[in-house]
Amino acid sequence: MYSFMPRGGRVSPVQLWLLLVLSEGPNYGYKIIQRLREMFRGYWEPKAGTIYPALDRLSRASLISSRVEHRDDAPDRRYYRITEKGEEVLREAVRRWSRVMEHIEAYGESHRAIRRFRGRLSREELGRLLVKMGEGMKKGRFDLSEALPLLETATVEPSEPLQVKLLYAWEDGKLEVELEFEWTPKGEERTGDE
Repeated sequence: MYSFMPRGGRVSPVQLWLLLVLSEGPNYGYKIIQRLREMFRGYWEPKAGTIYPALDRLSRASLISSRVEHRDDAPDRRYYRITEKGEEVLREAVRRWSRVMEHIEAYGESHRAIRRFRGRLSREELGRLLVKMGEGMKKGRFDLSEALPLLETATVEPSEPLQVKLLYAWEDGKLEVELEFEWTPKGEERTGDE
């Protein structure tokens, strides 16, 4: 997410947001803060004490330039503009951020699939599920939806070796137990040098 600035410094997330706002066109401090508030819609409250020092650092790094507009009827305004160098840094940051987001989305997809079933089962239903899983583990293939009809078809083909985790904890006066199985899908085994 970070890009390098001259002399080994880094562009902070706040500075990247400032570059993004200034890529829309030149603007002055108060309007930049307002634009950030619009963008974040309450998730983050940009403050002058954060924004102006960040603008100063961007200016010293030649990623933005500024000019003062003198006004007779009101205080002067300093307008900031992104430079070519700033646009390059922003392009690189957006490219890197896009790659990070792809990884986050892929991670989320795989974990949504894992957490697809959550519900209440009787002891008998849970027992049938565990027996079905045990039989499937021995055979090397089973369909979870046969034991859990509410679940869409989910064929599982565990390979060896299996990693097993048994987690248990007391939470809010209840005992919680999680049993995890993990394996590398067939055809995706890794060699030791990866």
